[in-house]
Amino acid sequence: MKRLACLILAMAMLLALAACGGEPDPHAGVYEAQSAEMSGISIDVNTVYEGGLSFELKNGGRAVMHMDGQDYNLKWELDGEAISIIASDTTLTGTLVDNTMVLDMGSGVTITLTKAD
Repeated sequence: MKRLACLILAMAMLLALAACGGEPDPHAGVYEAQSAEMSGISIDVNTVYEGGLSFELKNGGRAVMHMDGQDYNLKWELDGEAISIIASDTTLTGTLVDNTMVLDMGSGVTITLTKAD
């Protein structure tokens, strides 16, 4: 009887794990900052973010922002081409088209990021 119960539990666990799977999000990946613009003037990304800036979009709406050597856990949502990067106290908005993300970072700064291969 114990073996039957163990077998049933093992099958249930396999089915639960299979249900968690799914198609990977085609937008998932690392997007690295390529250029920046402040009030219509092009500026060097490294001038604004000395330690670099990238966003790693993960499946399930999770994201990690790597900025100036620090990592920040975030969430992301995509509605058509409109992307929102959500932190606990702020939301960055922009577009995501053809592996290019353009984000409004606030204070008149816009960052263009491209998906790394």
